[in-house]
Amino acid sequence: MIAPEGRKYVRTATEGRPTGAKRPQPPQEFEATCHRETTVERVIQLVTGRTSVSVIGRHWVGRTAFLGQVASALHERGISPLRLHGIERAPSLEAFRLALRGASPVRRQEVLGSFELPSSMSQLLSDPPPVVLIDDVDALDEMSWVLIEHLHKSTGVPIVGTSELKHHIDPNERLLIRKAQPVVKIVLEELRLDEIHDLLEERLGGPVAPSLSGRIHIKSGGLPGFAIAFADTARSQGRLRKQGAVWHDGPDLWSEEVDGAFESLLFRYPYETREALEMLVITGPLTVEQAATLVGQDELEAMEGRGLVRLISAGDGTLVTVDPPGISDYFKHKNRSVRSLRLRARIEETLGAAQPFEAAEPLPPPRHFADVIPQPEVPLIARAFGDTFAADLTRTWAQWLEEPSVEHAIDAAKLRLTGESPSGELEQIFTHTRRTNSTPERKLYLRYLHARWLVLQEASFGDIEAALRGTSDLGLPAVIEALTIGFHAERFDITETALRRIEEIADGSELGGTVGGLVSVALHALSGRPAAALERLENLPQTGWVAEYAAPLRGMALLAAGNPREALEWASSQLALARGRFHRSSMITHSYVAVTALLTMNRSSDAVLAGSITASGQFRAANILFSPDQALSNALTLATRRNGRPGSVAALLERTRSYGGSSDALPMGARGFPTALIAEEELPPGTRPGEHYRQLADELQERGYNFSSAGLRMFALEADFDTVEAADQRPFIAAGMHDTIYLAYLDARQAQNGGDAHGVLEAARLMREQHANDPAFKNFTVAAQLFEEAGMEAEAMEVREEIASLMASDDPATNLAVAQVEANPSFTHRELEIIQLIARGMKNSQIAEVLHLSIRTVESHLRNIRRKSGASDRDEIAEFSRLR
Repeated sequence: MIAPEGRKYVRTATEGRPTGAKRPQPPQEFEATCHRETTVERVIQLVTGRTSVSVIGRHWVGRTAFLGQVASALHERGISPLRLHGIERAPSLEAFRLALRGASPVRRQEVLGSFELPSSMSQLLSDPPPVVLIDDVDALDEMSWVLIEHLHKSTGVPIVGTSELKHHIDPNERLLIRKAQPVVKIVLEELRLDEIHDLLEERLGGPVAPSLSGRIHIKSGGLPGFAIAFADTARSQGRLRKQGAVWHDGPDLWSEEVDGAFESLLFRYPYETREALEMLVITGPLTVEQAATLVGQDELEAMEGRGLVRLISAGDGTLVTVDPPGISDYFKHKNRSVRSLRLRARIEETLGAAQPFEAAEPLPPPRHFADVIPQPEVPLIARAFGDTFAADLTRTWAQWLEEPSVEHAIDAAKLRLTGESPSGELEQIFTHTRRTNSTPERKLYLRYLHARWLVLQEASFGDIEAALRGTSDLGLPAVIEALTIGFHAERFDITETALRRIEEIADGSELGGTVGGLVSVALHALSGRPAAALERLENLPQTGWVAEYAAPLRGMALLAAGNPREALEWASSQLALARGRFHRSSMITHSYVAVTALLTMNRSSDAVLAGSITASGQFRAANILFSPDQALSNALTLATRRNGRPGSVAALLERTRSYGGSSDALPMGARGFPTALIAEEELPPGTRPGEHYRQLADELQERGYNFSSAGLRMFALEADFDTVEAADQRPFIAAGMHDTIYLAYLDARQAQNGGDAHGVLEAARLMREQHANDPAFKNFTVAAQLFEEAGMEAEAMEVREEIASLMASDDPATNLAVAQVEANPSFTHRELEIIQLIARGMKNSQIAEVLHLSIRTVESHLRNIRRKSGASDRDEIAEFSRLR
């Protein structure tokens, strides 16, 4: 093991590399902003065990920043590393001269043999450092490389070296894995959306709107250097604005200043590679075969090896797209030139004028959500959606202007209800479309879209009803009545009268029966009658436009029936299909089902990832009855807070308020939900944390929104559990959610309070059945402890066998759940202080006052506590004070 050394080695300045560094640097202070604590800890464990580490990663993935974090972590443990920088075309041993104390600078024109080895270097060999850190080990000069190799082999000193990920490796290239023994290779991956969000909040010095972090995550591809470049240049150019304390994005984040960041990447490669990338930007995502035909198989493989293109899933197919996505912005902001016209002609000659690609049609089999959207693909997919949407906006508007027919109006209006579009276009479409030469069904669909737009504008219900009825008789009275019932239920309430009437319409024939059936499914699911909803779904057509509108309703009915696992599998398969078709509203509706299912399964971290593509705010589903826009935003807010990011709550809730319309009937969609969520954290004296949830639940139950109401009653009990109240509320929860996993959570808590081991065990088994494996693991553990305390060793052993079976399964409890139950997290002294104050019931503002900290600093400590412990709320954090 490595013991702390007394002798200190001088590190180079953290704000940049020495003159002559290998590549342009991200902005100053970047080293302090990369969040890879877990990987840093792994490196520390390896080097203290005398194992060297080769760290590789893409351009601007944050290798220098990561090495700085390793150095800081070593210093915190009393270990002083020697830190070197590889410098291209530098004089021999220049890296050592800059790192060792007392070394005088050497002029660049000096060459090997014109100076003697300094005495400090001789001392280095006789008294080696405990660890050597080398940034850009492949750029070390020959003499420095020989000295490092001799130092390692003669003393065994471990080395941590970084190098850039490359496609072709020269046989003579200096690679740590060829010289150090033993050595472990670690690849630095791109940052996730939540990590980019944290990085931007640190960089900008305040809360960041999710739309801003989402857009920068998309453009940067998760590469922190590019993310910082976007943030800094956008702020300096006034393209970011501050509303209150929160940073928001403007219409366009690009500026000429950010060109340099991408040129530092692109101009590392041959001219032919840059032209190939520009052609792939022009075409958008292509199939592998088309991309190989266009740029050549060898070039395509070389670009993939360099990290310049990446494969993304599209249904059952695979597409090629550029990476990082900001490369598209770089080329698209260049003026048209002779070269760009030549490239377009080459594309048309090679692929044809349309360059079409086919997305897979068949429904893929159910699979776990993480397999459906691999996280490295998230920014690429989101960018592909954005590019497709922009192109379709231009195309559909031009078609409608040329011929303002009903068909062109439907295409243009439906698209514009799924995202931001130029002001005034929808109004022109609904006002000036020629409503002749079309079928009554298509005319009515245009009326429906007009009504959805009015919902978005929060127009009166009279105006919405008038838009549906129109000025002429289409001969479809049953369809119009069914839609009117649906719109009324969405805005006001779900009544028994409405349920009876919609069933009568649904039992009819032709289009009236089909539309009535769809509305019937929604009303039954949201009023707490999922069995009736699922039964009605089986009688609806399974193809065409009916399937498109029925698919999210199936997911909602499965949730209401207490089957989150099945709902998640259904939503995952539908999301895969939506990605292949670039279907925007389906991304929202099925993401909402997936996020809600994962929250039900107590998988808040996965819930955040499930909504990551839609987190940029560029998607909407305003064309759907009972649109989940607001509900999804609220659900992501809840998941984000439970995942240890309370500082992001205000910005997320602000985005929720930007959506028009109403989704009170949907779980987590009520207008009062954000107020109740905030009230949990900051309460006036004498107020119970769940009081706002209770009031809102009573209101929604009176309106017939029983599913949403029952969920709020569960939230209230989570906020401040009371055994008597839980027994009183159980019938109301059962009315909206039935005897399902939701009641299992309630029964487990009741059984724990009563010391009922059998009750806890039964609830845990139901949780495992629904793949809610984190709470299942926790409750299995509690049941085993209760059996042991009661002297029932045989029963306790049986439960422990179930725990072993769970952990050996393909879907075990997460490490966070295990840590929360069994581990003893290494909290810092300050974190322990905050835990004790939380256990005493203090709010963040009170903790800040007691400890003389800012509220933001307290929130940062809480985020670290949640990450270490897996605790999802303040009650669970307080448990660690008792564990101590």
